[in-house]
Amino acid sequence: MPGKDFLALLLKAGFHRVQQVRYTGFKSSPATEGALFYGEKLAAGQAREDFAPRPEPEPAPLEAPPCKPGGT
Repeated sequence: MPGKDFLALLLKAGFHRVQQVRYTGFKSSPATEGALFYGEKLAAGQAREDFAPRPEPEPAPLEAPPCKPGGT
């Protein structure tokens, strides 16, 4: 299973601040390699600081095209 897929499973299971720390170098078969992952899971009743609703960012202003239509 690719690392990104495993990170997605950790997030779905309720972990946050997940990351793939490093590969361990352990190979259990020619097609697999061990890796070290990190994640935090809060106790029931704790608030997640990274889950607070955030306002939508303002859209970037449109830039003028580099040349006029039909020009070169």
